Amino acid sequence: MSPSISVLLFAGTVAVVRSIMRKQDANEPNSNELQADAHAALSLVSPEQTLHLVRNRRSIFTKQFTEPWRFYVYESRRGRESVGILLQELYKNSCAPVEDDGSSKKKHFSQAKYDKKLKGAMLASHIMAICVKTDTKNPIVEEVCSVAMAVQNMHLVATSHGVGAYWSSGGIHLGRGNVSSHLGFVNPKELTEFLDSGDDEPVICLGWLYIGDYYGSSRAHSKVWPLGRRGDIRDKVVWR
Repeated sequence: MSPSISVLLFAGTVAVVRSIMRKQDANEPNSNELQADAHAALSLVSPEQTLHLVRNRRSIFTKQFTEPWRFYVYESRRGRESVGILLQELYKNSCAPVEDDGSSKKKHFSQAKYDKKLKGAMLASHIMAICVKTDTKNPIVEEVCSVAMAVQNMHLVATSHGVGAYWSSGGIHLGRGNVSSHLGFVNPKELTEFLDSGDDEPVICLGWLYIGDYYGSSRAHSKVWPLGRRGDIRDKVVWR
């Protein structure tokens, strides 16, 4: 990345943050101005420049580099449908019949939620299983964080193209049954078999990345990219 682009990125970020904090201090927030600031920040870099930044970002301090992320991409209609059907099955299996005395603490089956699993899968243009290798010498928490950083890079590139994305943890078991000693959760047998790549590489699924064109056919109608709903940064940072 050229020095000029780096300066623009830094200056743009500082300008937006300072602008928002000044408005908060004055207790006179102006949503139109905040929206303009946010869109100005987004327009500072092109998709090519964003991708260049992502490719060249590095943590340079150790010789033990790994690439623990593994992604399974479902692009075809049949592939996305298979993910939706799997998630329907996993959801149904996680629900128990309602007990007459009302003592059951397991979640109740909702037909609307069941139907939404397949509908959501078919609305996406791509669905990606986000996985992490588990046969590693590094602490598993570091590997999970590395995967999360890779997904964040995807979010940045997607945003520069006007493509929407979100990470869902649907279908993995959280703290139930025979819990993994590494991560605190396990994948259901059905999910493990579904993701079987045939190379015997041990991986565990952390969730699914749903991807799709945010603007779609409404691009010509000036659909506005949504603003993030984040609280005051001063409530989340401690200076010592």
